Order: sequence, then structure tokens, then C-alpha cells
Amino acid sequence: MPVYEDKKLKKNKWWFEVELGKNLEGKRVRKKQRGFRTKKEAERAMVELQHQINQGGRPLDISRVHYGDFLQEWLEKKRSSISLHTERTYQVYIKLHILPKLGSVPIAQLTPYHIESFVSHLIRDKQLAPETIHRILSVVHTSLNAAERLDLVQKNVARGIEKPRVPHRELQVWDPEYVGQFLTHIKGRSRYSIAFYLAVMTGMRQGEILGLRWSDIELNGGIIRIQQTLSHDGKQLIAGAKTAGSIRSVTISPATIQMLQEHRQLIDQERAAGDASYQHHDLVVCTSRGTPTSGRAIMKVWYKLLQEHQAPPITFHDLRHTHASLLLRQGVHIKVVSERLGHSTVSMTLNRYSHLLPNMQSEAARGLDELLFGI
Repeated sequence: MPVYEDKKLKKNKWWFEVELGKNLEGKRVRKKQRGFRTKKEAERAMVELQHQINQGGRPLDISRVHYGDFLQEWLEKKRSSISLHTERTYQVYIKLHILPKLGSVPIAQLTPYHIESFVSHLIRDKQLAPETIHRILSVVHTSLNAAERLDLVQKNVARGIEKPRVPHRELQVWDPEYVGQFLTHIKGRSRYSIAFYLAVMTGMRQGEILGLRWSDIELNGGIIRIQQTLSHDGKQLIAGAKTAGSIRSVTISPATIQMLQEHRQLIDQERAAGDASYQHHDLVVCTSRGTPTSGRAIMKVWYKLLQEHQAPPITFHDLRHTHASLLLRQGVHIKVVSERLGHSTVSMTLNRYSHLLPNMQSEAARGLDELLFGI
């Protein structure tokens, strides 16, 4: 870039302008430096500054951008593309873990050593589970990818950082016989039994069940349309679902239809008997006052029912895994299973449940014998 002469000035009239990169909004940033006595002095200063930029250094303007400030702005821009639950999870990770250790570091001065020290802190001082550390590092990694695209950093220094090993956890599922016994046992035991029944029979997520409305169900056609979820704290009904694939229709069995019809009688009776404080949200799973039910309240009942039935301890989410395992045991096509679960891709379903698939190689071989030789 050339240097310029301000002919309005009698002395110190030479100046130049260089491009620093892009700001947080992605707009190009330029810096002017004035007050040079000679053209040669301005040219030398410009070359030195340009060399500093090319070598990965950052002029004062960008070096003042702290990682914490960038992180907050990054999350604000990210809001439109993530679920409310994901946003709140990110906020917790940022506030409790990332900002205290990395927030005050100028983003241009972040190094792999900063990230490795941060990981050691999470393991040693915070004693967090490996899965949680992976999720926190994912926030750091993704945000620094954005910083790299904006030329705020030369490279993503979180790339290639060694993460703690996550121990493999086998999926906890119940056998078909036990599932049938348990569903029979919980019938009529709690107003929330319908939630556990739906988890087993549809594979819906907890938030999807707690956000389910009667208007989302076609009892005559045997179809549930999943179109909204309840936030984890039970305070907000969110239109849409976890991902685009999560907005789906799930067919239900005659037994599930009957269970829903019986449960609706209870809800209708409570609504008819309710006073002015009753809130009608059209929810299938709700409190006796019609309000949404928090996940905490559901889990309290869940563990009580497990104890009553002396059942093998599994989580609510494991009921979703149980649904998938029951379908696969029956030989239901993996694509159908994926659609019912609302996975974004069939490969996600295969990665999670492939070990539950029956031995299709043997079945294929026997099928050829039967087709070609009648044996």
C-alpha cells in the first residue's frame, strides 16, 4: 500500500493506511498512522506493521479484543441456529468454566498452552466428567473456528488438543418381557405414567413428551405430530424441536391410543372441575392445575416407580433406547427406526444401535438358499 502526503500540513505530514483484517461483524478493518516527518519514515513504519500482521502479530486494535468479549458476541450470533436448551447449556459452560480461565486473555495471544492448561484445570480442579469436558471444549473449538474465519487469530489453537478419554458406556435397555411387566405395573399408579408409556412406545424425547399437546395427536388416525418441546426447567414451551429432523410424525399402536384416551378423561375431568386458577395449555402431560410439568418432577415419580417395582435402574432417556432396541429385535428397518427417533441421519442411528441389529448376514445367506434352492 502507498504512503500519502497531507499537503495541508507544514510538517509531520506523511501517513499510511493498512488493512488489519475483519472485525467481529466480518467487516474489513483499516488502520491509519499519521505524523511521519518523511516519506521514507512512513514507508518503513508501514512495512514493519505489515510484517507484524503477516507473521501473526496483531496491532493494538485487535489485540485488545479479549476472548471473553468475543465469546459472548459469538454466542449472541449463534442463538438463531441453536435450540434454547443448547444456548442455555453454552451459557453455563461459558460463565462457570471458560470465562474464569480464558476470558481475560486477548484472543490474538491465545496459544495451545492456554487450552491445554484449561483442560488440565477442568480435570484436576473441577473434576468434571470426560463427557462434560468434551462438550466445553467443543464450545471453545467452535468459537475459535469463527475467530479464525474473521482473521482475529492466525489459527484455531484448540485444534488438535488432546482430550480426556471418554469411557464407553453400554446402552441400558430392558428386555421385552420386563418392559411389558413394568408398563402393566405403572398403569394408573401416577398421572405421569403416560409419559413413561409414551417414551417406550414412541421413542420420543422427554422434552417432546412434556411439550406434547392434544391437538398434536390424531387418535382416530393413530398419529402423533411432534411440533414443540418443553424446556428442561419446565418454564417455556418452545415451538419446533431439537433439530429439523426432530419435527416428525410417529404412528402409535391401538394400545397406546387406548392409554391416551383413558388419560384424557382424567385431564378433562380436572379441567371441568378446576377454578379460575386452572391454566389450559392443551398439554397431554401436565400438573393438576394444567401447567407444564418440569423434568425434575417427572424424574421424582420415575425413580419412585422403579423402586416400587424393584426394576433395574435406567434413566428416562434409556426408555428411548429401549424403544429402538424393541424395534430392531423385530427386524424393523433401520430407516424407520431413525425416522421414529427423529435422528438427522440414518448413520447416526446405525452408530448408536448397530450392535443391537440381528445377524443380518446369516439371514441373507439363508434367504438365498430358500430363494434359489427351496431349502
